[in-house]
Amino acid sequence: MQTYEQINAGFNRQMLGGQRNRVKFLRRILTRLGNPDQRFKIIHIAGTNGKGSTGTMLEQGLQNAGYRVGYFSSPALVDDREQVKVNDHLISKKDFAMTYQKITEHLPADLSPDDITIFEWWTLIMLQYFADQKVDWAVVECGLGGQYDATNIISAPFISVITHIALDHIRILGPTITKIAQAKAGIIKNGTKQVFLAPHQEKDALTIIREKAQQQRVGLKQADAQSIVDGKAILKVNHKIYKVPFNLLGTFQSENLGTVISVFAFLRQQGLVTSWQPLLSTLATVKIAGRMQRITDHPLVILDGAHNPDAAKQLTKTISTFPHNKIIMVLGFLADKSIRQMVKIYQQMADEIIITTPGHPTRALEASALKSALPQAIIADNPQKGLVMAKKIAEPNDLIVVTGSFYTIKDIEANLDEK
Repeated sequence: MQTYEQINAGFNRQMLGGQRNRVKFLRRILTRLGNPDQRFKIIHIAGTNGKGSTGTMLEQGLQNAGYRVGYFSSPALVDDREQVKVNDHLISKKDFAMTYQKITEHLPADLSPDDITIFEWWTLIMLQYFADQKVDWAVVECGLGGQYDATNIISAPFISVITHIALDHIRILGPTITKIAQAKAGIIKNGTKQVFLAPHQEKDALTIIREKAQQQRVGLKQADAQSIVDGKAILKVNHKIYKVPFNLLGTFQSENLGTVISVFAFLRQQGLVTSWQPLLSTLATVKIAGRMQRITDHPLVILDGAHNPDAAKQLTKTISTFPHNKIIMVLGFLADKSIRQMVKIYQQMADEIIITTPGHPTRALEASALKSALPQAIIADNPQKGLVMAKKIAEPNDLIVVTGSFYTIKDIEANLDEK
């Protein structure tokens, strides 16, 4: 049997996400496997920003309620296996290899493993593994878009969640909010119990999602944002007010929190969770690597994977609430992103900028190419060196922010002592 390392190294790395025919093609394989996705309840999450925070809070909340929960999220920060977890445990290399083997044995005769791309493989492995692990629930994040995303091969999920919609992946999903909302709305399927939509959506996005939910005869609930004040969430739930510690930084978390509260209220209504306690305990301890992650104080260093203009705006809004003297930014982008807009946002904010090349084999934008947009910036060979450089020039009351892409903070994550 091939090892995990051999399998992962041999994957077809084409980016075919967003192509219409792929979902149909993958469904054939899922049928051959006996539809493993129908053996547990699924919360399917699409959206431009907020998928990770929303998914993590729901997954942790369900675990705290006593369920066995699978979680599929991307991108991984340090180890690809972070994408597939059951009750916080990464899929083991042996289980990965065995699941891969099982799927290859069930492939239709006209298909070979090479016909399936890397994200599609991870999706198939995740669904089969969760079924083998007898999870009660799976929280499944879309990789890209929704309708033609590999994760959309699943039958109707129990719940669909659509987080904040903004412009991203415009080459694949289209150049307008309407086009992007259409892609995300593709996860709404007849047979789903309820669709939840994050607060504060653009009007065009709201219209598209309402129409799709009506077509598919699925109830739609748009969540209300919740207040977060001085590290405490003030939750309005069934005419009651809870004031609880909340561990995530970021003003935008008030929206994600609103979505999570809405979903949990529905689970209570359905008798699937019996009290708010599992969620309240989750909020006090929840941590998300690479999202407003504080790694040191004096100077305060924040890692954030903001990788599109909407996330960049949210990040600057949050940073402006932190006490700081100077802001030093370490930036690295992928070439297929709206870099010009992000550069503009960060330029207005940062006192010093260090640019670097993220660790992605094919999509990284070379720091030298970024230099023309940021002539005053200093170049560092890689993100790790960029952070060392930033720390050298920082005073104790300064703020260092490393951002631009999850791939920019990946190397730094990998070298943190706590890993």
